[in-house]
Amino acid sequence: MRYEWMLMALMTGSIASAQAPAPFGDAAWLRNPVFKEVPVINLLHRQKEKGPKTGGPKNVHTLFRTEIRLREKPSRALLTITGDDYYKFFINGHDVVQGPEGGYAFAYPYYRLDVTAFLEAGTNCLASHGYYQGLVNRAFNSGDNRSGFMLRLEVTYPGGRQETFQTGDDWRCLSLDVFHETGTQGYATQFIENMDMRKMPRGWRLAGFDDGEWATPLIGRQDHVFTQQITPPLQRYRLDPVVTKDLGDGRFFYDFGKEIVASTRMKLTGPQGHVVTVRHGEELSGPDEVRFKLRANCTYEEKVTLSGMEDRVEFYDYRAFRYAEVLDAPGPVEFWAEVRHHPFDETKATLASSMPLVEDIWRICKNGVQMGSQGAFLDCPSREKGQYLGDTVIIARSHLWLTGDTSLTKKALQDFADSRFIHPGLMAVAPGNFMQEIAEFSLQYPIMVEYYLEHSGDTAFVRKIVDEVFPGLFAYYAGFEDESGLLTGLKGEKWVLVDWPANLRDGYDYDYAENRANTVVNAFYFGGLTTAARLYAQLGLDPKPFEARAERVAEAFAARLVDPATGLYVDAPGSSHSSLHANAIPFCFGLTRGANPEAIVNLIREKRLSCGVYIASYVIEGLFRAGEGDLAWDLITSDDLHSWNEMLKHGATACLEAWGPDQKGNCSWCHPWSSSPIYLIAEYVMGLSPATPGWERIRVAPARIQNLPDLDLVVPHPLGHITARYRRGLGYDITVPPGVAVEVEAPEGVTVRVLTRAAS
Repeated sequence: MRYEWMLMALMTGSIASAQAPAPFGDAAWLRNPVFKEVPVINLLHRQKEKGPKTGGPKNVHTLFRTEIRLREKPSRALLTITGDDYYKFFINGHDVVQGPEGGYAFAYPYYRLDVTAFLEAGTNCLASHGYYQGLVNRAFNSGDNRSGFMLRLEVTYPGGRQETFQTGDDWRCLSLDVFHETGTQGYATQFIENMDMRKMPRGWRLAGFDDGEWATPLIGRQDHVFTQQITPPLQRYRLDPVVTKDLGDGRFFYDFGKEIVASTRMKLTGPQGHVVTVRHGEELSGPDEVRFKLRANCTYEEKVTLSGMEDRVEFYDYRAFRYAEVLDAPGPVEFWAEVRHHPFDETKATLASSMPLVEDIWRICKNGVQMGSQGAFLDCPSREKGQYLGDTVIIARSHLWLTGDTSLTKKALQDFADSRFIHPGLMAVAPGNFMQEIAEFSLQYPIMVEYYLEHSGDTAFVRKIVDEVFPGLFAYYAGFEDESGLLTGLKGEKWVLVDWPANLRDGYDYDYAENRANTVVNAFYFGGLTTAARLYAQLGLDPKPFEARAERVAEAFAARLVDPATGLYVDAPGSSHSSLHANAIPFCFGLTRGANPEAIVNLIREKRLSCGVYIASYVIEGLFRAGEGDLAWDLITSDDLHSWNEMLKHGATACLEAWGPDQKGNCSWCHPWSSSPIYLIAEYVMGLSPATPGWERIRVAPARIQNLPDLDLVVPHPLGHITARYRRGLGYDITVPPGVAVEVEAPEGVTVRVLTRAAS
């Protein structure tokens, strides 16, 4: 089977992403006894192939704990830790870390962390709340019966003496019967968390707790191969509501002021057996009334049964929401959220403008990216909770500008690179046991590699990725080239998306084009080939084979896809329809062979954003690249039905899945694939980009825009930050860190002044 072949490749070192063995020494892999004699199921397969029959435990919460004795306060303590599907780890009651972030079992991640601050002389408690979901979805690599927890703690005392503690037969476990399975949320990505606090052991995270009646865990490793986590642990912090209302009769209403991704916490006291209802939502269904049945297929209503003592209620999984309410509370409630996301310094990238709309668009896109970055770039943090490749190309690019942190993009690239062991054409979702393939998403992978190289300068990793992924990826697609060089016949192999939702495809001749030389797919093929050629040239490799294939595709566009009467591209050879998508996407990649570029611009001017938020990024970027800055800026700031302003009119605080909540039946209110204004403003309006990989040199090439408002942009740079200021009639002032060279490529009549920030 394919999975066994993967393991053999790992053991022989041919999968470079893994490091085996991981530094766990002889630590034991602990599992809940409910998994005794439950076999591992290998779920990885092509989407078109029938998967194996699933079965086994579901929604399993397990508490693990032990106590250790330290002779004195350590000078250093290093923790190596992992778990499957997930764990929340505590030392002496302190919430230390949770994870791991997603990974395939053949390259399963672990953290290595300094935990010295949490340990003390004497008895210390090490405790973990582990979770195995058991569903096959985008959120976890679950449903495969791989479960468990493992750690190794290396302690160094003052003076240099060392001691090691690790998971073993001295640990105890409890199968936690607090969470009652009553159904799932979203696309079966989360269980409803009804809780019975009477069954929650008190003080189990602290030393001195009596675990004498707890069970001995199963001991014995499964088939994981471990690799160190690329990204740091998630940033987590308490956030209190900005509005709290006591509405009487035990009903409380909370507004956090914006869309957040969090696990909810509350403290309250009531009679034993009393049931409280907790609701979350992204919208209101009435004044101070939460719409808990989300558009995005989630019903955020849960019941909590009280213990009769003061209860600290901790929902385990996270939700995407702005509002919450508690019903039937027997008294006062302390209610807050533990927000979670990839580490994000909100001060690193800022935008101010004399046009408030621009600031508002930036704000919702920024919040969408921040909340959608959850150890992976999520499609959305409510319904899918998974990392889609096409979404990730956009989200990662915005994230790089907002944070300057390349680690999450690097992890995403590795996740999709690892998916090649399912199929060299790459999966649309990675990592995960949910098998989905989308043709044009895979073709965008080189685009994300190039952006990562530009921002990181990490040539060694990019060379590894290129060597591992590109030969198989492009060889696979070469198998679908017809006699002209265009891809055809993908139906039944990979889903051709074009755009989503389907009603935002601008009338694309979809059914006709589906198994023919679809113009959108082939435009992305051209974009992937030309990007691969540039990367090969930068890496000192031969770009000519990619250049030749791209040239063949361009000639085929001219010969087979042009309507001679209009000068526009049609949706497929023989189609009579010229959609926005079939013209704007090749135009974005500089492909106009045989077509009339002026006619394409006029089509965009007429159609505007007759597309979804995903394709809008390519429409607008193509205009900027062609020197049509006025039209591009107009589309970003327009008041059309298809605009970011439309999201704001509906009260969005994060960018939406569609232009408005009613334009898609199950629209989510946090969907960072619509965050492209972040990089469109930074790269094109203000004209900033790395002139060399890693920002050693900066290129400044602002667009010519007649009615541009005053703008002040700050973005991160490896040596500090770049400040770009535009004032109407005065031009641009660009301030850069000391010692950084700047290449200015300003359009005629546009003034750019470069200043150097004083050394600190």
